[in-house]
Amino acid sequence: MKRSDDEQLTDEIIGEAALSLLNSNSAINTRALVARLEAMFISEQEVRRRNVLQKIIAEIEGNISQSLTGKTEKKAPSGAVKTQRLNEKNVH
Repeated sequence: MKRSDDEQLTDEIIGEAALSLLNSNSAINTRALVARLEAMFISEQEVRRRNVLQKIIAEIEGNISQSLTGKTEKKAPSGAVKTQRLNEKNVH
């Protein structure tokens, strides 16, 4: 079965974030990964990569929320991404 381009890009982006954490001797955990992905989202200029980053962050945060609460609903995006979205809506 052939993987979609977005699935391949998702793997590449997660790999980039993980390698970045390793190279900076940062903690390797889910929260650190989300923080790195959010930083990547804020600085990313390419629309497709930004969209994939948003999906990755939402999915990981949803999994965190689900594992902590046992619920299936996803929590709201974290601060950096949420602030960025608000800023984008206010640009005319």
